[in-house]
Amino acid sequence: MPSLLLAADYPTEPMRDATPALGDPQRLRALATLDGYLYLPARVPAQAIEPVRALVRCRAEQLGWVEPEPGNPTVWQARPGARLRGRGWDDPQWVELQREVSNHKAFQSLVQRPEIMDVLQILYGEPAALAVTNHCWIKLPGSPEHTTRPHRDAYYLPTCPRLWTAWLPLTRTPAEVGPLGVVAGSHASGLWPQSDPMLGIAVPQHVTWSTGPFEPGDVVLFGPETIHCAWANMSPSAVRVSLDVRFEPRATPGSILRPG
Repeated sequence: MPSLLLAADYPTEPMRDATPALGDPQRLRALATLDGYLYLPARVPAQAIEPVRALVRCRAEQLGWVEPEPGNPTVWQARPGARLRGRGWDDPQWVELQREVSNHKAFQSLVQRPEIMDVLQILYGEPAALAVTNHCWIKLPGSPEHTTRPHRDAYYLPTCPRLWTAWLPLTRTPAEVGPLGVVAGSHASGLWPQSDPMLGIAVPQHVTWSTGPFEPGDVVLFGPETIHCAWANMSPSAVRVSLDVRFEPRATPGSILRPG
């Protein structure tokens, strides 16, 4: 099993807040070109996040992954001994959850809100479209084998050069719960190629990562060549829940992200 992926083992820096550039398309595109990502804290209002979190929480409780709690809290406690089977992403119950979430109107409404689509249209210079395959990640504590290793999305989707992904936390995600990390500028470096689909990229330990904490409503957008990861969830009990949502220009011909 790969060693634990911990932000504490690397130099880190806060993500650059792109909010001040939202009113200046040229500046926003320049930031995206420079860093390979855009961090937009508190971009999406709570009332758009809450229905999706409630949907996922209901199923996670039914499946025995999280402790039942009243309301719709932003911090979830894992059930003692809860585990996803296999590699996590191939657990049949997790796979079924993806179908339920991605087809739900609350999810469709959230991920196509203007706060997200308008930024993508600036990046693309044309309207964006939502892909059909997206993910709702549930990272339980005590499962380092399910950590998302450093990688570029282009390694898995080489025919989608204009793919951009929006990462949205549904729960509070401090450092110990395993937030997203990106290597700023890695999209333009060509360094550290990936040779194994499971082990990811061996990023040298002198490389600086940009990372969180994050809150529900934050949005991070990143391109297909930007190296990113999710740190191991080292909390004794808290669960990390987030969305990975893919987009491309609406006019993309022969799209594999939107077949048909």
